[in-house]
Amino acid sequence: MCLGFCAVFAAAEREKRIILNNDVLFAFSVFQLTFLMLDLFILTKTDRNIARKGEYTWFCILICTHMVYLLLNNLWTLAEYDLLELPKDAMLLICTVSLWTVTNCASSFFFFVVEKLQLKHLQTGAGRWLRWLPAAFCTLIIFTTPLTGLVFFLDEQGYFIHGSMYMPMLISASLYLLAVAAVAVFNIFRKSTRFLRRANATLLLSVLIIIVFIVADGFMKKASILPAAIFAVIVGIFIIMQEANINSDALTGMNNRRKAEDYLTDRIKNVSEKKILYLYMGDLNNFKKINDTYGHAVGDEALILCSQALKRTIGQYGGFAARYGGDEFLLSWQPDKDKDSDPEALTRDVNAILQELSKEKPYQLVMTMGYACCTDPKESLIYYIRKADSMLYQRKRATGVGR
Repeated sequence: MCLGFCAVFAAAEREKRIILNNDVLFAFSVFQLTFLMLDLFILTKTDRNIARKGEYTWFCILICTHMVYLLLNNLWTLAEYDLLELPKDAMLLICTVSLWTVTNCASSFFFFVVEKLQLKHLQTGAGRWLRWLPAAFCTLIIFTTPLTGLVFFLDEQGYFIHGSMYMPMLISASLYLLAVAAVAVFNIFRKSTRFLRRANATLLLSVLIIIVFIVADGFMKKASILPAAIFAVIVGIFIIMQEANINSDALTGMNNRRKAEDYLTDRIKNVSEKKILYLYMGDLNNFKKINDTYGHAVGDEALILCSQALKRTIGQYGGFAARYGGDEFLLSWQPDKDKDSDPEALTRDVNAILQELSKEKPYQLVMTMGYACCTDPKESLIYYIRKADSMLYQRKRATGVGR
């Protein structure tokens, strides 16, 4: 009788564990499907105007890859817990593509950071090709694994077993995360704006979250929690892009009008006769003609070249530059109090760089600039902008150039 009672009790316990496992797996699947819907939501809220073309492209690739990973990881987990019967060949395909999506998420994250931070040494020349090496290595050994068993293999019960190249594959993919962390730390501690420091801190936090989840994932035998970590990265990037879009111009990457007004309003409060702030309003000559003759795509190219010239120039002066609207740009700089200053020097330097950048183009870029000397903290920003704008159009009328 006791044996019979024990057998019934054991059967009841097994039944409870099965029900519990089914409930946990159901909740796990619901969470992953929730991530999938949130991915779709973020993707629909992301358009080409939110960032540069390269940033936008790699962010979309990251989201789409994560969506594929969520679907495959769900199938993988259900099969590992024997709630879904799949042929061995199907399981091999699911495991192979799932591993590849993880490495592709890491590389997409890194390539987004390269575009976001404009890391020139990784965008041109040998660096452009070297950055693909870890991804190429991972792709090669993952997709040959069904034949070689190097990264993983399935045992007789169909369970996933690590192969001899699993760790080298994981380390290669992790190089992208380590590179992002290194760049973020460097940018946090170097002299930079508060927004850039905050953006890089978000990138660093994203990497740390992934590392924590990778370690925790190692203790999971039949399920993976990496989809949650990757989703956290997607959210972090989306926040960075939204914040950047508030204060920067999507086409040129410069500060926008809102950022300029906030920044310059604060700076004007501290001006005096001894602490002069030069405020410039610049306008491209004959920009309408460039648009009408060559099209708006070439017009956008001209604006990007102009922004590059302004960034290079204002970097030498330690000042501020923003796109104010259309082909109008707002600049400011404060001369060293111990040195004589020539407000016209900045205009000459801008046009020298513009001439250099447009020398092989079918059009010539020249900017007319007017400026105002900000010395009275009681005057408003709009007062000084109007003074600079007035000088700008006086000069345009005097030289006879058009908009």
